[in-house]
Amino acid sequence: MHTDKRKKSDRRKFPTRPLSKHIFKGKRRHARREEEDLNYYVDRYDAKYLALILSILVLCVLDAYFTLKIIHYGGKELNPLMIKFLDRFPEMSLLMKYLITVISLIILLVHKNFILFGKVKAYFFLYVIFSLYFILVLYEVFFLYMRMV
Repeated sequence: MHTDKRKKSDRRKFPTRPLSKHIFKGKRRHARREEEDLNYYVDRYDAKYLALILSILVLCVLDAYFTLKIIHYGGKELNPLMIKFLDRFPEMSLLMKYLITVISLIILLVHKNFILFGKVKAYFFLYVIFSLYFILVLYEVFFLYMRMV
């Protein structure tokens, strides 16, 4: 007759939390089994995601800077939420823009292996955000260049 000598309940009964104590010393970078390859959290993230997120944050800061320059030259902000912040609290608007971006990126990174809209893994949207910011910053640089010429 077999008796189970474990004192704790089976840890596998509950899924791994998105932010856990293992984030700094955990080893999981991928799903352990093929059938677990959808909607799972990891403890460690690849360096490419760090580079991608840092790039997005740099582009976010550049966008904010160029937006203020364009407004200075007579341009207008198109985002209705940012218009209200810029009118009342210009410095706070930059902080809010940055914080919203940072929080969104963290949520996407933590859920990078989850399927969204039934078809696409969440990490794909990190690349979409990078591409959109890149195009936006290029447009702003072009606009400012044409303004100065």
